[in-house]
Amino acid sequence: MSLQITSEHALFSPSQPSWINYDDVQLIEAFKNSHRSDLGTEIHEWSSIQIQYKSIVSNLKEIEKGVKTHIHDKYIREQISEKSRLYGATLIKHMDYLPKETYPTVKMFVNDSISYGMESESKVEYSECFWGTADAIKYDQGSKLLQVFDLKTGTRPGKISQLYTYAALYCLQHDLKPDTISFETRIYQSGDILTDNPPSELIYDLMKTIVHGDSIINKFKGGKS
Repeated sequence: MSLQITSEHALFSPSQPSWINYDDVQLIEAFKNSHRSDLGTEIHEWSSIQIQYKSIVSNLKEIEKGVKTHIHDKYIREQISEKSRLYGATLIKHMDYLPKETYPTVKMFVNDSISYGMESESKVEYSECFWGTADAIKYDQGSKLLQVFDLKTGTRPGKISQLYTYAALYCLQHDLKPDTISFETRIYQSGDILTDNPPSELIYDLMKTIVHGDSIINKFKGGKS
């Protein structure tokens, strides 16, 4: 029997035998979810391009077609290798297994980010050890409002505390005092938007934690605190 292996690791591998106890439904769900994380990366890349070019999404079919084209151009059209082509084809096939809420969520995220004039895939950093890339972020000088939006394509509930850390890093990077501005954080996931307005004290505490952590690392490396 001839097999085409498109991954370096088996989905149902002896080294991770939890699947042995799966029932039929669990086996199918595991297969459907096997490329969910990879597809999430491609969806984020496509969304970032839409935001950068201020391309409002008008319907859900536009998202599905756009992501498929993005994957095709990245892995198949360029023909980097046969392995790349097979990987791209697999990702496109697995788009059929995405939850129905995925595309409406992406539409809300992209259009809201464009509407608010957000910067996409923006790096926020304090040091070489403490940094991150925000899906969408904006600080408005007039209203003194810092907004941080995050797109989640997985099913595990996102933690909005992650966005507080982006806000803290942004304040450190741009020398902003949390008690002089306000914050809005949003997680877009499963067709819903989780919104919060963290208090300045919380952001300030995170800033102190980051500064202290960086000092400890620098001391350990033999650098200056």
